Amino acid sequence: MRFYFLRHPETVANRQGLIYGWNDYEYTDKGQYMCEAMPERMDEYKFDRIYSSPLGRAYKLAQGIGKRRGMEVVSDDRIKEMYFGMLEGIPYLEAKEKYPDVVEKLFGDLENFAVPGGGENTNDVTARAASFLDEIKDEEGSVLIVTHAMFMHTAVSYLLDLPRKDMWHFKIDPCMIVRVDYKNGFGVMKSMIPFEETDGMYIVDVK
Repeated sequence: MRFYFLRHPETVANRQGLIYGWNDYEYTDKGQYMCEAMPERMDEYKFDRIYSSPLGRAYKLAQGIGKRRGMEVVSDDRIKEMYFGMLEGIPYLEAKEKYPDVVEKLFGDLENFAVPGGGENTNDVTARAASFLDEIKDEEGSVLIVTHAMFMHTAVSYLLDLPRKDMWHFKIDPCMIVRVDYKNGFGVMKSMIPFEETDGMYIVDVK
C-alpha cells in the first residue's frame, strides 16, 4: 500500500500557540489559502481512496480534494488528533503557568501520561493508528489520509517500525504531504513535501 498522509491547513490555534486536539478552530488567512490551493496541487498524486479525520480543519480540505476528484471521503474517528483533556484550547504559556505539574508531566512523558479530563497519550494515538492502518496496509493501491500532526507522527513511526522516541526526528507542518510505501511488512518513507506557495502571497514559516 502507498500512503499519502496530508496534514490539515494552518488554523488560528496554530498561530496562537494553543494546546488543542479535538477542539476545532477556523483557518487563518494562510490556512484558507492552503485549503483552496491544495486540491489542485494534489492532481499530481494518484490515490484510490480518501480517508479523513472528522475534525473540521481536516475534513474541509479532504472534501475539497474529493470534490475535485469526484471521490467519496471516508471519515474515521481513529484518524483524529490526540485529545488533551483539561488543557484543550489553553495557550501553552498560560497552561504552563496555571497547571505546571500537568504540563511538565505531559511533555515529559507524552507516551504514558494522559491529561486529566479524558486526555490521551501517544500510546493511545498509536493504538488508534495501528487499528486503522492494520485494516489496509497489506492491500494493493494507494490512499490519501487527511489528518493531524500527532496522528502522522505515530502512524508513520508505526509503519516504519521506529521506536516511539524517534517520531520527533521529523517535523510536520500544515499541509505537508508524507509518502510511505508499505509492502511485505516493511515500510519506507519516500518523501516529505512541505507546502510551497507559488505567488509570493505567503512564506513557508509555520511555527
